[in-house]
Amino acid sequence: MEGAGAEVAGILAITKIAALAYLMFNLFTPPCFAAIGAMNAEMKSAKWLWGGIGLQLAVGYTVAYLVYTIGTLIANPASLNIAAAIAGLAAVIVMAGIIIALIRNTDKKLKAEYALKK
Repeated sequence: MEGAGAEVAGILAITKIAALAYLMFNLFTPPCFAAIGAMNAEMKSAKWLWGGIGLQLAVGYTVAYLVYTIGTLIANPASLNIAAAIAGLAAVIVMAGIIIALIRNTDKKLKAEYALKK
């Protein structure tokens, strides 16, 4: 960072990598309430709306985790908290497992509905 960005990072006592990870999390998290309202109108289902919001949060967290962990390993490996990195990795794996399970469950339901229509 140069100029004002570096000053803000210094005042907030966060590293450049942590600031980038935060920006990546913000980039991939759910948008404004108007966009969520539009998602609700299009999906017509609270289940799918909350699933979409959850997926966006999971993707945002995963990207931020990867940016922070990989960036810290490259820039300053001694400052990486190993316990926190392992806990974050466990959270990413759990989120991925839940998403895969939901996709498989929905796929089975859709195949069953399609077979009944034939």
